[in-house]
Amino acid sequence: MRCLFAASLVLFLAGGPALAVCDLSQVVGYQLVFGKTIQGYIEDGKRVSGFEGCTRDRVLVFTDNTGLRCKDTILHSAHLPKAYLFARTPNDMKLCVDDDMYDVAQPN
Repeated sequence: MRCLFAASLVLFLAGGPALAVCDLSQVVGYQLVFGKTIQGYIEDGKRVSGFEGCTRDRVLVFTDNTGLRCKDTILHSAHLPKAYLFARTPNDMKLCVDDDMYDVAQPN
């Protein structure tokens, strides 16, 4: 038990895996669809590396080259953040990135 605690403490202090800390009360009744890493985004026809949050109609691109379209604007900067998609229906989806929750849709 002591070894498990020590290993957990070392992982925490070493900057272990990044965790999303969104307010999960916003997704009660939703289903977790996936957890993926955001690689970049497409805006005005240009692909950009990195993550700078959402602006309306920006398409976030994941490392597997799939994407989601932003429905609202929340600016946030992070390097290759992990994103978690929650969905109730194909038209009601929310993406958790760090501590921000974004309304998203399938790309057009």
